[in-house]
Order: sequence, then C-alpha cells, then structure tokens
Amino acid sequence: MFEIIRRIGAITRLIQIDSNQHFKEQKLNNNLFIYIIRTVEQPGMFLGELADSMQIDRTTSFRTVKKLIEMGYLELENDTENRKIKRVYPTQRAKQIYPELHSYEQVKSDNLLSALTEDEREQLRQLLNKLTV
Repeated sequence: MFEIIRRIGAITRLIQIDSNQHFKEQKLNNNLFIYIIRTVEQPGMFLGELADSMQIDRTTSFRTVKKLIEMGYLELENDTENRKIKRVYPTQRAKQIYPELHSYEQVKSDNLLSALTEDEREQLRQLLNKLTV
C-alpha cells in the first residue's frame, strides 16, 4: 500500500517543482502563492485557521505570513474582540495578482484530473476526504 502514498507524494512534488518555476520571478515559489490564494478567498482568518486550512504547522505558517507581509501581499490586524488574535488580510497587491494565481491553480487541477470522468473525480474526492479526516 505504500505505492499509493508514494504516488500522492510524487504528484505533490511535481506540482511544487512546476509552481516554483512558474512563480520564481514574483518570488512566490515554495508555495507562497497558496497563502495569497487562501487569504484572498477567505480574508480575516486568524493565523491558526490559515495554517490549519493548509495543513502546515503554525510556526512555519507564521514565518511565511511574516515574509508575505514584508513583500507587501498580506497584512495583519488585531481581532476587534480579542486582541491576542491576529487576522490575516490580503493587500491590494495580493488582490491584483490573485487572478493569475487562481488561473494557474485551476489549469494545473484541470490538467491533472483530465483523464478522470466526473464520477471518478467525485470518487477520488470522497476517498481523499477519508484520508484527511
């Protein structure tokens, strides 16, 4: 059964290699672009929510958010009710680049899944959900 997990890992590495090359000029390689996508799509998540949504440890996620703040893509704001909570918002720069990032993600997904029927895609979705619960 290791071959299934190894195949999933291989697919992940291929996507990461491609995205690193694609976003090298914008310095959004190493999955930085994913943070921008998630933040534009769900503005106001607190740092822990963002990390959990990407299944990345919170320390790594915080360092990455800090880097994206320095690059001008994200900003942190204190929660209005609990000052200990920091919420993550996209800047105008992030909103401007979002269509390109989203398009890249969509094209890669479509290409990867193109050999599957709609029923097979749904079955794959259900099986993967079982693995990540």
